[in-house]
Amino acid sequence: MSVQIESLANEEFTIWQLAHFPQGRVAQVKTELKSIARRMQHKRQEYIQNESFIFDFINELDLPIVVLDHHFQVYHYNTAAESFYKGKHITGFNTRQLELEKVNGRWQTISDNQRFKVVEHALFRGQRQYKLMVYVSIEQQLRKNEQQVWQKLVRVLNHEVRNSLTPIYSMTQSLKDLPIGTNSDLKQTMLGVIEKRAEHLLGFVSSYSKLSQLPEPKKHVISAIELKQRLQALFPFVTIKQISGEGLNVYCDIEQLEQALLNLVKNAEEANEITGATEIILVIKLFELQSCFEVIDCGEGVSNTDNLFTPFYSTKEQGSGIGLVLSREIIRAQGGELTLVSNDGFDGAIARIELPNRQNIAELSSS
Repeated sequence: MSVQIESLANEEFTIWQLAHFPQGRVAQVKTELKSIARRMQHKRQEYIQNESFIFDFINELDLPIVVLDHHFQVYHYNTAAESFYKGKHITGFNTRQLELEKVNGRWQTISDNQRFKVVEHALFRGQRQYKLMVYVSIEQQLRKNEQQVWQKLVRVLNHEVRNSLTPIYSMTQSLKDLPIGTNSDLKQTMLGVIEKRAEHLLGFVSSYSKLSQLPEPKKHVISAIELKQRLQALFPFVTIKQISGEGLNVYCDIEQLEQALLNLVKNAEEANEITGATEIILVIKLFELQSCFEVIDCGEGVSNTDNLFTPFYSTKEQGSGIGLVLSREIIRAQGGELTLVSNDGFDGAIARIELPNRQNIAELSSS
């Protein structure tokens, strides 16, 4: 009996040396052991097929992928990983031989002057845990993101410049073709339109310059009371609510923060004009490690999120497409983030500024 149980424990299903018992408990045990063995054998076959499928799938991917065993040595790798390691046979290599380095708890490596982050996934095989290591080029991802940003920017530039130059070109041609003695009022009207479009282009270029030349933030501590007083004076028609942190301080460049809030409140006013609403709420939430400001309007909410922060893109007829982008850059320069989302369950949108109270963090760490 012990031989059969040991064979099952070792996943061997062909060793059966029990004497022949046509009936009785021993025969019943033998039958049950054989049934267990068949089920285990089927499960093992399923496992082998699943493992084979996973490895075949890995082999088809273009990303370098390496499977490490429980000793952190290479158990399997795909064609892309072979190319990554210049055709070397890396089976059995450890992480040092793979030139993998763990920085802040994350694997990374360098190849051909390119940085790769190596994402680690757990893969279980029997009772042992294996590691699926996926190599992702940071530079390629950055280049891809940069390319997408430039493509969006070029589309917007093309749209904006073409919209201004087309009427200018058309009217200059018309002015050239006007017969001598034509009514001077018509000429003045055409020249006025040309002047307006040229003025718009100058403003467009000025906005671009403003975006690319933001001053460095000069952060200092300001109390919640002083902050609220300043904002109430700046936005007399905005409802200001402080939900938490009345006794706390904010660590920021207050002038730049006010500039970002001015842009967001202006956006909120324009959103309200569409629905005829008037109320704008500015919510202040202060915590030890973070400051949060929410500008809430009663407009139609956020419909197109793809181009929200694309420079010079605007869905408004007279919009410059610079306000949101400029505000986000102001906030990011202070280590924070600006997001814009629809107000779930209500009308309108929420523009949310989150800033770290880094001085508070320093105080907590030193205490």
